[in-house]
Amino acid sequence: MSKQLEDRKVVLRHLTLRDYNDLKVAMEQAYTGSRMSYWTEDSIAQLLDIFPEGQLCVEMNGTVVAGALSLIIDYDKYGDEHTYKDVTGDYSFSTHDNDGDVLYGIDVFVHPEYRGLRLARRLYDARKELCENLNLRAIIAGGRIPGYGKYAGELSPKEYIEKVRVNELYDPILSFQLVNSFHVRRILNNYLEGDVQSKEYATLIEWNNIYFQAKDKLINRKKICCKTRVGSMANASYAISRCIKRAN
Repeated sequence: MSKQLEDRKVVLRHLTLRDYNDLKVAMEQAYTGSRMSYWTEDSIAQLLDIFPEGQLCVEMNGTVVAGALSLIIDYDKYGDEHTYKDVTGDYSFSTHDNDGDVLYGIDVFVHPEYRGLRLARRLYDARKELCENLNLRAIIAGGRIPGYGKYAGELSPKEYIEKVRVNELYDPILSFQLVNSFHVRRILNNYLEGDVQSKEYATLIEWNNIYFQAKDKLINRKKICCKTRVGSMANASYAISRCIKRAN
C-alpha cells in the first residue's frame, strides 16, 4: 500500500442517503468546467430505493469522495444507438429492470483532490463482482471522452479514440476504461447533452462477464416474481462485502 493510503482510512461500501452532502461536493468538484450538473438528493434517493446494491461509494477518513451509480436494464430495448436520456428514462431511472441482462453504468466520479489513489479502480472492480454475482451478461456504459475537445479541430472522434487506444494520446476516462478490460463497441453521437468537453460524443464501452450463464426462456411458463433476483441480490450484497473487505 502506498504511503498516501497508509495515512488515510479508505472504505469501499454501499451508498446511503446520509452520504448525500459529501456526494454532492464530490460531484460538483468532479464536473467543474464541464457544464454538467450533479444528481439531486431526490434522484439519489430514488436510485437507492430501486437498486441499492448498485450504488457504491468510497469513503476516506469519514468523508465520501467517490461514487459509482448503476442500473440494470434490458439492453435489447435500447440497443447500440441510445442516448443517456434514453437509457435513464429522462433521468427518472424508470428503465431499471430487475429482470434485465446488463448492468448499465450511469456515473462514476472521484473528487479531484483524491485522484491518483486508485479509487475509481476499486469502484470498477466492485461493479464487476456485482455483475458476476447477479449473473448479468455485461457492464455497458456511455463513456465520456473529455480530452476530445482539445483535438476536435484536427481529429475525428474515431481518430481520437484510436490514438488513445494505442497510447499516443491520453484521455482521463477512456484510457482508464481500456486498461480496466473494457472495449469500445461504437461511437455514440449526441449522447450527453451539455458535455462540451466531449463535444457530446461518447464511447459505448463494454465489459463481458465470462461467467454469465444464459437462462432458457420457456413459453407459457408461469412467472414466479422476484425469487431468483432477490436471492441474487442477497448474494451480490454478500459478494460486495467480501470485495470491500479485500480492498481495505
